[in-house]
Amino acid sequence: MRAGDRRKTESKRSLGYRLLVLGLLLCVFVSMSGISVFAEGEEEYYEEESYEESYEEESYEEESYEEETWEEESYEEESYEEESYEEETWEEDEYSGEYYEEPETKEEEDEREEDLDKDGKPKPYIDTTKPPTLYSRSAAIYCRNTGEMVFTRNSDKRISPYSVTQLLTALLVVQRLPMSQKVIVSAEAAAQGGATMDLYEGEELTVEQLLYGMLVMSGNDAAYALGETVSGDMESFVKLMNETAANMGCRNTHFSNCNGLSNDLTENYTTAKDMMDICKVAFANETVNKIAGTIKYEMPETNISDKRVMESQNNLLTTAVQGFVSGKGGSWDEKHASVAMNYKKDGLDLIIVLFDSNEERRWTDCENLVKYAAANIQGVTVFPAGEIIGKVRVRHGAETRVDAITVSECVTYLPKAASEQLIRCEAVMNDDVTAPIREGDVVGKYQVYVANELVDEVNLVAAKGIKEGWLPSYVGISNKATLIGAGVLLLLLIIIITRIVVGIRNRRIRRLEHRARVRAMARKQLEEEQEEFNKHRGKFYR
Repeated sequence: MRAGDRRKTESKRSLGYRLLVLGLLLCVFVSMSGISVFAEGEEEYYEEESYEESYEEESYEEESYEEETWEEESYEEESYEEESYEEETWEEDEYSGEYYEEPETKEEEDEREEDLDKDGKPKPYIDTTKPPTLYSRSAAIYCRNTGEMVFTRNSDKRISPYSVTQLLTALLVVQRLPMSQKVIVSAEAAAQGGATMDLYEGEELTVEQLLYGMLVMSGNDAAYALGETVSGDMESFVKLMNETAANMGCRNTHFSNCNGLSNDLTENYTTAKDMMDICKVAFANETVNKIAGTIKYEMPETNISDKRVMESQNNLLTTAVQGFVSGKGGSWDEKHASVAMNYKKDGLDLIIVLFDSNEERRWTDCENLVKYAAANIQGVTVFPAGEIIGKVRVRHGAETRVDAITVSECVTYLPKAASEQLIRCEAVMNDDVTAPIREGDVVGKYQVYVANELVDEVNLVAAKGIKEGWLPSYVGISNKATLIGAGVLLLLLIIIITRIVVGIRNRRIRRLEHRARVRAMARKQLEEEQEEFNKHRGKFYR
């Protein structure tokens, strides 16, 4: 083969190889593009499917909410039939203690049980960004600071209040009777059932003692005796209760007795919203609030009974739960209970009302609602912890004054339309601080006012410890001042002594100099006389 033909053949082969490689690269590129398109298609399909699931889940929640709303509306429409049934039951059974109760739906049962652990105990409430799951069918929590209802649940639903009724009874008693007035228990009062303080017919007690028996022991007999004392008979007192509730704005409330000893919704009912209005006034009364917050009360013997010791059964007052200052609970049985509580801590003032609850679970519901409110009500930080507010005088101390600092941060809650300029603080220092004191000892209080109303106070504590001072501290001179004074006196003494010594030395020197001058003068005079004598002695011997 000639060289030219060989080059042509090799050129054709080279071209063929290049075309083959180019074709292979093109195939690889197309294959990769296909895989990429397929992957993108899968990703888009996954995202679209996920979006559809999310949308379906949201739709389900909205449908659930609408379904719950429909159930509540249907309950209100059927309430008349329910009340008629209750009335018939009450008349036929002669108040057997049973009443018609709307059965729980499956959703309500699930909601009540979903927050229980495997042992049947409530799970700890952690996520405060949303309201807690409540066992109570009806609930309301109100913030006195801001004037807002923080959370409600079926707050307009008619419920039997049970012994929470006694808060209104106590309020009317305190407003109309002196605490020292004597009350003689009637036969009707002594015959009251349920929770009692075991009163006897003809027993003589004071209004104050009966109030403790009613609010601490939940004594139905004590409430009855007090109601009779206020109005003369129970019918007149119940009329007064209903008139007072109406004046407070309670439009869906009616009482048939003074102690809550009824579960007949045709005669004795209220709502969480109405009871909140009653609690606002009742807990604002200093006497009612104090007695309703008593854990233990010892009552002396009466003309019939021995000494009584009353102990509260309110778990939020008797346990280590902080902040609950007073309250009143009530129950018909383990599954039908109620409670109203007053909470005050760190400047936050709340009232909680729970109805149609479980006898034990109501306490957990209260705590969880407080956690939710504390996390969601916006407050104003007035001062931080550890801020120096001033100095307090320390008697008999190594130091006569010590810095008073705030023991904790203070957050104040204002109505939404209120200005922060309404807040003012005032330091109240103790005048009996005596050494020795330790760092952290309370030496005063820092009071916070909103519109001249005291809303909170924080303890002021000593910034450091102060030991007992020396004798001058008893006249208000600190050890440091004593040392400085002693040093100044010592310095003055040294100066005085030095001046005395120098003066003595100078006087001695002057005396010696004077003597030396006298001697010099005498010597000079003697020399002059001797010289004069010598001068004249020559003349004499001639």
